[in-house]
Amino acid sequence: MSPLPDNLKVGIDSIDQRHEEFYTLFEVLKKAGDSEFLEAFDAVILHTQGHFSEEEADMEKIVYPNKAEHIQEHKKALEEMNYFREKASSGKLMFAKAYAKDRLEDWFRNHLLNMDSDLARVINKSSY
Repeated sequence: MSPLPDNLKVGIDSIDQRHEEFYTLFEVLKKAGDSEFLEAFDAVILHTQGHFSEEEADMEKIVYPNKAEHIQEHKKALEEMNYFREKASSGKLMFAKAYAKDRLEDWFRNHLLNMDSDLARVINKSSY
């Protein structure tokens, strides 16, 4: 059974697979204790870097009118993750944990339901 809720699937296997991987890693991050948090956060960041690279490669294969905005969203999200990762590694673990539990989950859901769903719609309409 997929860890990703059905209402968060966009209907393109490669994209849904990346989202499932993120969701699985994110669930580990949310439950991580203090001693496991940095390792779990690093796994989320590493996955997200690859995830975004693959998604941006998908955008290159089609005419995608929202490409610049979508890529900017990716850049902003990674900058934010890295900012809070740095906070965690400098002893401000509670800030990073609050970000992961509150902000990151909301960002993922909103990005997926808006930007990634739009990308999937355009991919489905193209001869991708």
